[in-house]
Amino acid sequence: MSAGRQFRLIYLLLERGRMTAGELAQRLEVSPRTILRDVDALSAAGVPIYTTQGAGGGVALLDGYVLDRAAFTEEEQRQLLTALQSLPGQEGEQALTKLSALFRRGREDWLRVDLSRWGASQADEGKFRLLKQAVFARQTLAFSYASSYGSTRPRKVLPARLVFKGQAWYLQAFDLEREDYRTFRLSRILSPAPTGEVFHRLLDPPDIEFPADIPPLFRVEVKLRFTRALAYRVYDEFDQSCVTRQSDGSLLVEAVFPDDQWLYGYLLGFGAGVEVLAPASLRRRLAILGREIFWAHSMEPDTPCQVPCVTMGPSKRKEVPSMDIDRMKFCQSCGMPLGPGVELGTESDGSPSQDYCGYCYKQGQFVGEMTMEEMIDFCAPMMAQADPSMTQEQAKARMHQFFPMLKRWKK
Repeated sequence: MSAGRQFRLIYLLLERGRMTAGELAQRLEVSPRTILRDVDALSAAGVPIYTTQGAGGGVALLDGYVLDRAAFTEEEQRQLLTALQSLPGQEGEQALTKLSALFRRGREDWLRVDLSRWGASQADEGKFRLLKQAVFARQTLAFSYASSYGSTRPRKVLPARLVFKGQAWYLQAFDLEREDYRTFRLSRILSPAPTGEVFHRLLDPPDIEFPADIPPLFRVEVKLRFTRALAYRVYDEFDQSCVTRQSDGSLLVEAVFPDDQWLYGYLLGFGAGVEVLAPASLRRRLAILGREIFWAHSMEPDTPCQVPCVTMGPSKRKEVPSMDIDRMKFCQSCGMPLGPGVELGTESDGSPSQDYCGYCYKQGQFVGEMTMEEMIDFCAPMMAQADPSMTQEQAKARMHQFFPMLKRWKK
């Protein structure tokens, strides 16, 4: 909104007198180059504004200049006041009051931005202000981040911009450890704090639609069918262009998602009201997770039947291997497909194992003690070598999604 910014520039000069381009840039949250462009535009429009060089120089208005409210149409006045009113928290409150008086317009309290979550305090608003200041002051930030992979790790970043997308605020920043841009959801940023380091690097983060930490390999085109009872949630979550209403009232949705653990939890949140039509691999994974949730948290074989039933089956269930759905078989330790020609592990009596390959399991014992992370580190180079289009980091990310569902690593 350049007209609004130029008006605020004039207002600051009237209030403060001479200011440097850097000071104006910080107050107006833009670059010094943008300030100089605005000065040229205002000068061309007849505003007596000028710049001086050297010590004590800066941007100023000619003495005696008075802001004329008649220079703005009714609609422009309304747009300027709305822009100030839409700033989160108390930002712009003083300028809003003064401009309302200048334009002789009453305060129209029809718009308010509240960054706090339902039932929460104003902590979210304080976090937003801290991150905003770090962006403007170009201060390096440190915080812990709860990722969709289930880990909470320290991060150190160069903050670039704040973006509101969908139903949430995000911080786009350059991650110093990964040496690449990353997008962080504000609600998952924990204990942010400036480090005191100022950076001068020019930042140009990519479009937030598919941030750098979701490479094409980890995106999935999903086709879903929702029951008519979930129409309100469908239109909350998806753009209308992605939704096709069926004759029976159900809704078909086609969208692209990040293919990670977040997606499984997101879809499970719709309960039985959603059916995954494609891809088949996602449908199978959700079936696995749904079954595991049922057996781990809902099945109580020693309690009476909770619904009317004629007969009850045995209370003790037989364990089903984690990845044995639709006849898919994987080693439940390293994830290798147990297809024809693959050497199977052996049980203590010498019989072939139904769950593990011969590299991981012999005579009823695992070959070598290791953690899941160590197994991933061992397997990632081989997975990347088998698929030249995949880097080791991408292979590790894929394994972090897959391995927690394997029998050896399930918690």
